[in-house]
Amino acid sequence: MKSKFQKIKGTYDILPPESFLWDNVIDILSDISMKFGFEKIHTPIIEDLNLFKQNLGYETDVSKEMFTWEDQKNHHIVLKPEMTAPVVRAFIENGLYRSKPLCKLFYIDAFFRREKPQKGRQRQFHQFGVEAFGAASVEQDVEIVLLANKILNSLNINNSILNINNIGDPQSRMKYEKVLSTYFKDNIKKLSKVSINRLNKNPIRILDSKEKEDIDIIKNAPIISDFISMESKEKFSSFLIHLNSLGIKYKENNHLVRGLDYYNDTIFEITNSSGKSQNALLGGGRYDFLVESMGGPSTPAVGFAAGIERLIIESSLQNNQSQIDFFIGFDNENSKEALIFADKLVDDNFHITIDTSSKNEKNQIKTAIKLKANYFIKFGKKITLRNLDSKKEFEINNYQDLLEII
Repeated sequence: MKSKFQKIKGTYDILPPESFLWDNVIDILSDISMKFGFEKIHTPIIEDLNLFKQNLGYETDVSKEMFTWEDQKNHHIVLKPEMTAPVVRAFIENGLYRSKPLCKLFYIDAFFRREKPQKGRQRQFHQFGVEAFGAASVEQDVEIVLLANKILNSLNINNSILNINNIGDPQSRMKYEKVLSTYFKDNIKKLSKVSINRLNKNPIRILDSKEKEDIDIIKNAPIISDFISMESKEKFSSFLIHLNSLGIKYKENNHLVRGLDYYNDTIFEITNSSGKSQNALLGGGRYDFLVESMGGPSTPAVGFAAGIERLIIESSLQNNQSQIDFFIGFDNENSKEALIFADKLVDDNFHITIDTSSKNEKNQIKTAIKLKANYFIKFGKKITLRNLDSKKEFEINNYQDLLEII
């Protein structure tokens, strides 16, 4: 039967048993983050539109894909398209820079972008991310990458590639952008329509292009490493030394750029080679000037975000559905005693299912076996406990009898 209502395009339902896998993945993400000393943050699902317009850059893909509207008081509202700007807003607004000189936060949340739905990325999607405020050190960059590496290993994602690049400080980037713009203008006849549109607005974004016409042009484009300062080069060299000492494999990618305008110096992206989903699993980098540009004190920062849908697609973890210890059935006149037993079992940390629909014992046992329950308890004229594995059946008089048998 067709439902009267359908989910909105670009959204989907997460149903059992897939929801058990989601819970498992989210537990792993939270556990590893907390082991590294990160604390969880939640921000509202809606924000002021200007928060993103002023801080993402007008010509980024994200800024053009936002779900926006005006409320009754003509305020421009947006569904969160990403999390770094909201976290920075919360960091400043709540004075976390005063109470936590080194502030390390992580989040797991839903986000919204009006983009073309595709495998591993819908219009409502979920991200996990970390943000570290207050440390400009190379070691902080390394910790962030190490955390990302631990996450992928724990999810059994073994076919990933760490791509890294150094995009220098804003001054270096401006010099590079001028040279890059001239290069692309000289090759404008060969560029794709998408890249031509980007040329006058944000030429650096052309380096992100996956269009066939652009591939060879991008390969021969000037590289940013020729324009960055000696200080930035030395920090990046130290970063690579640390990665080598930790045994973290990487690939230097001179044409790697991030889709948001606030990054500086070290950036990275971890991609997959399995072909199961879109290429990027997670990405991030340093953004030392964003906090100050949003009205806070000068605060170095670094972080990354990962698409949870893509992590799940790439992960080889299994759907570990919670094991049912007891399936409980009862006759009408024995429901009170059955519910008292159920209450005690839950208090003792057992997983239970109470059959509130079928009073036929044969059907109840079939359902219990289908759900892979360990035991079936029937409350009738007498209380019986059946081990569904061994098929042994016991008559019990009280709750203590049950505990002694199992």
